[in-house]
Amino acid sequence: MYLNDRKVTAELLHYRALDRRMDLNFEDARNFKVYRSGFSGECLYDKLFDEVGHDNLYIFRDLYLVSGKSGAQYDSIIISGDAVTVNEIKNYSGEYYYKNGRFMKNGEVVPDNPFTQVDRAVGKLYRICRNAKVTAEISGKVVFPNDEFRLYSEDNSIWKNIVIRMDLKKYFRQFKDDYNTEKADRLVTLIRSHISGNPYFNGSMNVAGVRRGLYCGSCGDFNLIKTRYHRQCSVCGTKESNETHMLRVMSDYKYLYYGEGMTRKSLAALTGDEFHPEVLRRALNKYCTKNKRGKNTEYVLKYYDFEEAMKYINQTSKYKNYIE
Repeated sequence: MYLNDRKVTAELLHYRALDRRMDLNFEDARNFKVYRSGFSGECLYDKLFDEVGHDNLYIFRDLYLVSGKSGAQYDSIIISGDAVTVNEIKNYSGEYYYKNGRFMKNGEVVPDNPFTQVDRAVGKLYRICRNAKVTAEISGKVVFPNDEFRLYSEDNSIWKNIVIRMDLKKYFRQFKDDYNTEKADRLVTLIRSHISGNPYFNGSMNVAGVRRGLYCGSCGDFNLIKTRYHRQCSVCGTKESNETHMLRVMSDYKYLYYGEGMTRKSLAALTGDEFHPEVLRRALNKYCTKNKRGKNTEYVLKYYDFEEAMKYINQTSKYKNYIE
C-alpha cells in the first residue's frame, strides 16, 4: 500500500507557473519538459503497480531523505518483508545506447547517469539504517516505464539492474508473496523520520520579468472581463470566481518564489493590483498561515497547490466556475 501521495513536484509547479507568465528561455523550456515527462513516467509506474496490486507492501513515493549534511531523492521505495528496494524511474523515450558507463542518445551523453543516481540513493539508505543500527537488505533498479524506450548495449551486466516496460508487471508480481513484518514497520518509522524537503531547489532564480495579473484557467489568456463575483475570459468564455483566481495566484506565488515568504504587498503586485486591499487581506487570513518576521508578516498558502485548494473550495464556495 502507498504510504504517501505522489504529488506534483515543486519544480514542476514552478515551471508550470513560469510558463503561464512568461516566454520560457531555452534552459527553462528544457527543464519544464524534463520535469513534466518525469512526473508522467512516475504516474505511469504507479498505474501499472496498481494493476498488479500492492496491499501486502509498504511503498513510499517521491521522497527526499536527509541524513547528516547530505540527502538523496527517491522516486519509489518498496518495503517487502525485511528487504528494501529503491526504484529510480526514468521516462525516457526513443533509442538509447549504454557504452563506457554512460547513457547516450543521438550521439550525446545523457547528463545524469541513472545507475549513479540509484547507487547514491541505495548508499544513503544504507547509511541511515546503519546509523539507526537497523540491518536490512537494500537493492536498487532503474525502471523505464515508457514503451517507446529502446536500450542497446554490449555490456550485458546492466540488464540485471534495469526494468523495461514489457517486464514491469512481471517485476511487480515478484513482490506478491512478500508480507509486512515487524522489521518492515521499523523501516517505515525510520524512513519517515528522515523525510525532508529538497533543499537544493530555489524557484526564485529565474522569475525576473514574470507577467503580473490574472489569467484564464482554461486557455491561459490574461484578457478577463471583470464582474462582481467572477472574471470571464474574453477569448474562450470560461467564467471563474474571484476566489478561484485568488487561490491560483497564491499558488503561483508559492512556487514561482519557492521558499520565500509572501507579503500582502508582494501578492498584490503579482495579481496586478486586481483586488481591493481589504479583499486581499481577508483572503490571506482565510487561506494562509501567518509567520511574523520582525515588523513584517509573511504568509504561506495552507494548501499544497491550487489543485488541492480547489478540492476544498469547490465544496464550500457559493460562487461556481463555468468552463466553456
